[in-house]
Amino acid sequence: MKNFFCSKILLITFLLLGSIALSYSQVIQGTVTTSDNTPINAQILLKEPSNNNVIKEFILVTKGAFTYKLKKSYSTNSFFLTVKATGYTDYTEEIKRLKPLDTLNFKFVLFKEKIEYLNEVVLEKKKAFTIKEDTATYNVDSYVDGTERKVEDLLKKLPGIEVDSGTGNISYRGKSIETVTIEGDNLFDYNYTIGTKNINIDLIEEIEAIENYSENKLLKGIENSQKVALNLKLKKDRSDISGSIDIGLGGFTTSKKSPLDVSTNLLEINKIHKSFAVGTYNTIGKNSSPFNYSGNQITQEQLKDEKYYAQNIIPEYNINQVTNNNLSNQNSLLFTNFNSIYKVTNKLKAKVNLYYLSDKINSNQFSESTIITGDEQFAIFDDNYINKKPLQCRGDLELKYNTSKTSLLEYNVSFRDETIDTEYRTISNQENDFNSLLNTQNKLFKQNLEYTNKVSENKALQINLANSFNNLDQNFTIDPSVFNTENFNSDIQSNSSKKYYAAFKTVLLGKSKKNNKYSVLVGFNLGKETFYSNLISKNNTQELAVDGSLNDVNFIKNSIYTQGSYNWKIGKFSFSPKLSFQQLYQDLEGATSPLDENIFIFEPSLSVMYKFNGNSYLNLNTGFNQNTQEIQNVFENQVLISNRMVKNNIPDITTRKNQKYSLMYSKNDLFNQLTLSFGVDYLKQKGNYFSNTDINENAIKTTSFFLNEYTDNTSFFFNFSKLIPSIKTNFKISSNYSIYNYKNIINNSGLRDNKALYLFNSLFLKTAFNSSINFENTTKFTYQETVSQSLFVNKSLENNFKLLFKPSRSIFSSVSYNYFIPNFTDKDTTNSFLNFDIMYIPQNKNWQLGLKGVNLLDNTSFIQRNVNEFSINSQKTNLLGRYYLLNFMYSF
Repeated sequence: MKNFFCSKILLITFLLLGSIALSYSQVIQGTVTTSDNTPINAQILLKEPSNNNVIKEFILVTKGAFTYKLKKSYSTNSFFLTVKATGYTDYTEEIKRLKPLDTLNFKFVLFKEKIEYLNEVVLEKKKAFTIKEDTATYNVDSYVDGTERKVEDLLKKLPGIEVDSGTGNISYRGKSIETVTIEGDNLFDYNYTIGTKNINIDLIEEIEAIENYSENKLLKGIENSQKVALNLKLKKDRSDISGSIDIGLGGFTTSKKSPLDVSTNLLEINKIHKSFAVGTYNTIGKNSSPFNYSGNQITQEQLKDEKYYAQNIIPEYNINQVTNNNLSNQNSLLFTNFNSIYKVTNKLKAKVNLYYLSDKINSNQFSESTIITGDEQFAIFDDNYINKKPLQCRGDLELKYNTSKTSLLEYNVSFRDETIDTEYRTISNQENDFNSLLNTQNKLFKQNLEYTNKVSENKALQINLANSFNNLDQNFTIDPSVFNTENFNSDIQSNSSKKYYAAFKTVLLGKSKKNNKYSVLVGFNLGKETFYSNLISKNNTQELAVDGSLNDVNFIKNSIYTQGSYNWKIGKFSFSPKLSFQQLYQDLEGATSPLDENIFIFEPSLSVMYKFNGNSYLNLNTGFNQNTQEIQNVFENQVLISNRMVKNNIPDITTRKNQKYSLMYSKNDLFNQLTLSFGVDYLKQKGNYFSNTDINENAIKTTSFFLNEYTDNTSFFFNFSKLIPSIKTNFKISSNYSIYNYKNIINNSGLRDNKALYLFNSLFLKTAFNSSINFENTTKFTYQETVSQSLFVNKSLENNFKLLFKPSRSIFSSVSYNYFIPNFTDKDTTNSFLNFDIMYIPQNKNWQLGLKGVNLLDNTSFIQRNVNEFSINSQKTNLLGRYYLLNFMYSF
C-alpha cells in the first residue's frame, strides 16, 4: 500500500513538473495550405535578423499542420519565419517579440509560382558570346555538343574563327592569330597548336578573341598593334591538376604497321606556376606537334625565324597530305613537350619550353612527267622509296623582370638541334637504280634582350639587342655515280652553311591626345652567311673531285636604318603612313668576280582604312621595298641535288625592287553569323632570278641568272560565310584566282614569257537541324593553266560528304565519303575514301569510348596532277591501308 501511494506521489509530481515546464516554453503552431485551402507538406525555417543566411531552427510540416516548441528563448530579439514548399512561392514573416509563455498561431497560405518567374530564369541564361571593346568572349557551353575532345575541335565551330585543317593555324576575322594564352599567360608562343590540339575542351569555360593584342602590358594602348590572340579561360571548379589519357588500339588492317594512337597530357595551374605537358605516339599519320616533317606547310614560327636560319640547298623530301586523316603520312611519331611559367618572385617570371620529336616516315612515290619544249617531247619516270627519320631536341628559356612598375627587362634564349636522315631508292626511267642518303644536321642558337620603359602614360621606349648562330650541314651520297658510272661507285655532295646575325634597335612609341599613335625607330643589322660545298666521286680505291663543283662563298649584308610611322584618325578614316631609310652594304666573295655595293634605300608605304561601323571596313595598302638576294642564288659552281638534278647560279647581288598594292573589304558580324571579305592583291617586281633549264630523259641542269626584268602577280579573293536560321544551315564560300607572269629559258629556247593561271573554289555547308541527323559537305574545284610556247591545263575536283547521327546525348556517329578527280581528262584515276566514327560519351562520367574505321575501301594509292610552263606532271603516292581503331579516353 505504501509503495502504491509513493508511486502515485511520484507520478503526480512528474506531471506537475512537466506542466510547469511546458507552461514556461515558447510554442508556435498552425497550418500551411494552398490558396484553395488544400493542406500541403512544407518546411519552416527560423532565422535571426542579424544573419539572415544562417538557419537557427527547422520545422517540418506534414499534411499542412504543425506544433513546435522552440529550443531557444527569443524574448529580446526578433526572428524570421520562412515557409517553403516545392512549386510554390516562398513566404517570410517577421516575429518582433515573443514572451516566455507565448503560444503563437499561424495560418500560412502559399501561392503557385508564376510562369513569369521561369521566363526570368531563361532570360538570365549566359549568352553565346559577348563583345566588349576589342575582345569577343565565347561561352563554351553554348557551342559544344559533346563530340568535341580538344580545344581545336570547338574552334572550328566558333563564328569568326577559321582553323587550317593541314597546319592547325588559326585566324580570327581574317587575321592570323599571334598566340593562344592560358588565363592571360603566353605559354606556347607561336607553337600554340600544342595547346589547341591537346588541351581538353571540358577544362575551358570561355574563349576570348583579343584584337590589338600586346603581350607586353606596358605597351597596351600605346603601340599600334594589329595582332590578334586567343585566351583560354578555365572553369572555376577545376582542380589544380587535370589531364587526360587517350589510348587507341587498332586491328584488321592491311598496312604493315599496327594502328596505334596513344597520348597523355597534364595541366597544372596554381598561384606560383602554370604548366602543360604532353606526350604522344601514333602510327596513323596524325601530327600532334607544331612541326611538319611530312609536308611542305610553313608555320608562323618558321616565317618569324626565317632571318636566323641558313637555307637548305638540297631540299628535303616532302609528301602531299591526302584526306583529313593524312593517309599519305605513314609515320611512327613520338612527340613530348613541356611548357611552364614560374612566378619566381613578385617581379621575376621564368618560362621554360622543352621539345623532343622523333619520327619514321615511309613513302613510295611514282612520278611521271611529260616534257614538251618546242618540237621536242619525251617522258621521264621516277619510282621513289623513301625512309625519312627526323629527330629534334629543343629548349627555350624566357626571363621577365619588372625592374619597376614602369619598366620591364626580358631575356629569351633558344637552342635547337635537328637531324634528318633520308634514305632513297630510286628507279629512274624504269631501268636505272639509285640508292641515296641525305643527312641534314641543323643547329641554331639565338638570344634576345629587350628593355621597355614606360616614360609616361602615353609614351614608351624600347631597346632591343639580338644575335644568333646557325650551323647547317648536308651530306648527300648517291650510288652509283651519276657523273662517271663506269669508274666510280658513288658520288658524295658535301655542303656546309653558317649564318651569323646580330641586330640592335631602339624605338620610341607614343600616343597623342587624340589617340593617334606613332613610332620612331633607329637600328642596325649585321649579317654574314658562308657556304662551302664540294662534290667527289669515289670507289673502293680512290676519290676524285668533280670539276666545277667547289664553292666557298662568303656573303656579308650590313645595314643601318631609321623608320617612322604614324596612325592618324579622322572620323571614320584612318591614315597610316610609314617611311624607312636604309644604308645597305653588301659584299660577296667566292665568285669568279667578287661583288660589293653600298646603296641607299628609301621604302615608303601607306595604309588607308575607312570603317563603316564596328563590323566592316575598307582597307587600301600600298608600299615600295627592296629585297636582297639569298645565298641559294649566289653560289657559282654546281651542286648535286638529286639523281637527276644539278644546280648553279650566275651570281648577282642587285636588290629586287617590289611594288605592292592591295584593296580589301571586310565585314564580320558575329551577331548575325555573317563573314564577308573580298579584294585584290598586286605585286610587281623589277629584277629577279630566272632559271635556264637544260632537261633530257636522264638529267636536269638549272642555272639561275639575274635579269632587270619585270614579273607580276595579281590575286583576287572572295570569302563568304553565313548561318541561315530559316533552314538552319551554315554556308561558306571561298574563292581565289591568281595570274602570274614570269620568264625563263628551257633547252636554249631564248627568254620566254610565261603566264600561270590558278583558280580555286570551295563551297562548304553544314546543317544544324533539331533532329538526330545532320550533314556537312565540302566541294573544292581547282583549275590550273600555264601558257608559254604550249598550253597546259589541268582541272581537279574534290568532294567531302559527312553524315552526322546523334540518336541520344551519349552516342554520336559519323560516316564520311571523300571523292577525288585529279584530272578531268582521265577519270580512270579517281579516288574514293569511306570512313566512320562512333563515340559513346556517358553523361557525368570522366571516360569515353570510340570506334573508327578509316579507308574502308582500302585505297592503296592516290594520284595528283599539276602543270607548269613546259610539262604535265603526275605523282602517285602510296597510302595507309584500311584499319579500325578502338579508343578509350579518360580525363581527370
